[in-house]
Amino acid sequence: MNCEGNDVGLDDAAALEPSAADRWIASVLQRAEADVARAFSEYRFDNLSRTIYELVWDEYCDWYLELAKVQLASGNEAQQRATRRTLVRVLETMLRLAHPVIPFITEELWQKVAPLAGKAGASIMLQRYPQSEPAKIDDGAEREIAMLKEIVTACRTLRSEMNVPPGAKLPLLAQGDSVRLHAFTAYLAALARLSNVTLVNELPQSEAPVAIAGGCKLMLQVEIDVAAERERLSKEVARLEGEVSKATTKLGNPKFVERAPAAVVDQEKRRLEQFNTTLEQVRAQLAKLRTA
Repeated sequence: MNCEGNDVGLDDAAALEPSAADRWIASVLQRAEADVARAFSEYRFDNLSRTIYELVWDEYCDWYLELAKVQLASGNEAQQRATRRTLVRVLETMLRLAHPVIPFITEELWQKVAPLAGKAGASIMLQRYPQSEPAKIDDGAEREIAMLKEIVTACRTLRSEMNVPPGAKLPLLAQGDSVRLHAFTAYLAALARLSNVTLVNELPQSEAPVAIAGGCKLMLQVEIDVAAERERLSKEVARLEGEVSKATTKLGNPKFVERAPAAVVDQEKRRLEQFNTTLEQVRAQLAKLRTA
């Protein structure tokens, strides 16, 4: 993790500049700890194991480690220190969280990780079990990283659908919130294997496919097979029409609207609005290709 032998923030007086990604993984950790406590209280050890697995593999390994690499490569000293500190402290906490499930491997790993996280003791068994700290939940960071993940996934999907070789780096044109996209540029280049990211007010008229994610329009600059792209967009229109139909049916059901929590109903309304917006944009892309 590029932490051993480096400054991992053991000096609490040293300057720290945690990124949105650092705050996000700390926030996700708090939610996981609360879910684990609930699973223990309900004797739902299946939920317990799944929560820990998703935290470790889906969030920490699949996403945070990759985001941290970017921060360690391009951040200033205070930013790098904050990232290393987050890397080791979240890992140390996850080892304690997982100890009842996989005790032998967590003990072995904890002995190596604990000193980097400022922990000392003869055994992980003697350490306090993690408890959620709601004050560390950061909704803003969670929204920001959710948007970044959505955009990265959209770029990867474009690459896959266009059969771009895994090792090839392509330029990306992005239209949307310029401030946020600028903050995402280094992450996008690394995680979506882009040669560069150019922010534009309007995407150019082109036969190249456009992905819509996180309120942004994304276009990889590459030659395309027009017939194949028409087929892809037709399938996407059909999928979105199905989602709109399901959401409309659900919201049109009086029992759902009356019995479901208000937050759930509001979420479904937002989903329907987003599906309709995306469907309109994809239909426009398809219409453009049909006239090409």
